Amino acid sequence: MRGYVELLRIKNCFMAVLSIIIVALVVAKLDIASMPFIEILAAAIVVFMFIGAGNTLNDYLDRDIDKKNHPNRPIPRGKVSPKAALWYSIILFIISIIGGLWLSLECMFIILINLGIMLAYEFRAKSMGFIGNLSIGWLTASIFLFAGFAIINIYPDIMEPVIFMFLLSFLATIGREIAKDIQDIKGDEGRNTLPMRIGIDKARFVAAMAFIFAIGLSPFPYYYGTFGFWYLITVMFADAIFIYAAYVVAQKPEKSQESAKLAMMLSLIAFLAGVI
Repeated sequence: MRGYVELLRIKNCFMAVLSIIIVALVVAKLDIASMPFIEILAAAIVVFMFIGAGNTLNDYLDRDIDKKNHPNRPIPRGKVSPKAALWYSIILFIISIIGGLWLSLECMFIILINLGIMLAYEFRAKSMGFIGNLSIGWLTASIFLFAGFAIINIYPDIMEPVIFMFLLSFLATIGREIAKDIQDIKGDEGRNTLPMRIGIDKARFVAAMAFIFAIGLSPFPYYYGTFGFWYLITVMFADAIFIYAAYVVAQKPEKSQESAKLAMMLSLIAFLAGVI
């Protein structure tokens, strides 16, 4: 049982769920009593299942590569068989699709689009360099769009803050994914990641530019009045960490992607601070 739980990569799933909750808190202006709990719970379950299904599928398809890069994952160490992992992923995808349909037609479309992108990534785009990084950026950032459409009937003006959340997450995720590709370059057999295609130095530049664009975009929600003063103050700390992530991406790619994850978490806090 433990192996099946590990396949989900619980931390990633809860990070996605946290994004759903933060979107709801932002549009409700931290008024918990007014939040639509049924819709939020349903959206959280759907996202949790979908992310878990994607992580499980990734482990199934990368089982040979993971023998070198991630030997402690459940499939390489024999805790879950490849066939069982595949069926586990399929079941989780089916649950998430049904849940998306229950929430709204838009949510259903996002689930189906993301499923298509995820499958394209696993079977093709993963080995297409920057296209693969863009795919992961979309899959991660689209959680904010999903959350917005899940409760848009209750909060008609929700998409303005959601679009900013989406764009910042999209750019930061691209930078982090390139850093991960640099980190795994020695063990990525059978792939053609961005560092392999253009070299580590040029890939470092692309990752750094993604972080820098995220930093450049970050003040706009304050200037447009979407988020308040405390957002601007808090996001400055996130920007400082992004700058560090951009600086060390070539020499210490593991440190860079860990720093980027921390900065992304701090950005979520900034969104909440912006509605105080």
